Amino acid sequence: MNIAKVLSGIALGTVISVSSLSSAHAAVLHTDNTAAKTVAKQQASISVSKAKKAALTKCTGAVQSAQMKKVDGVYVYVVKVLGEDGKLHTINVSCDNGKVVKHETQKKQVGITKTKAHSIALNKCKGTVKSSTLTKQNGTYIYIIKITAQNHKEQTVKVNAENGSICR
Repeated sequence: MNIAKVLSGIALGTVISVSSLSSAHAAVLHTDNTAAKTVAKQQASISVSKAKKAALTKCTGAVQSAQMKKVDGVYVYVVKVLGEDGKLHTINVSCDNGKVVKHETQKKQVGITKTKAHSIALNKCKGTVKSSTLTKQNGTYIYIIKITAQNHKEQTVKVNAENGSICR
């Protein structure tokens, strides 16, 4: 009977020791990973703003987010862009040289296209589209479309990029 108590006590002690080592090891790994990211950010040859510009050369639209990540053992900026085609683009830009190393396009439409936005704006104001940009205002992506109206005055129409409604 005493041997069973001793053995169960030893087993319990072993389990506690192993679990605390695992927790300590995980904490060290987390600290090492954070330190590695800090070093990588300090050693990155390009800034996040240059990475955004590089991404926008592959896909015109509005940058939703950009952050440094380790992908396949290499640090890249992962830039998410709402494209003028209404789709979400994920573009990986090398932290070393600023070149686009990967570009994926989500198949699902997440917004309206630039062409559709022009059509909506021209239904609101007859004329010719002079320019348009996709941007984020107050947390919403909108197309700002400048139109030379039939009366030769410049009009600005804002179209919600997510649902196609006219913004005030």
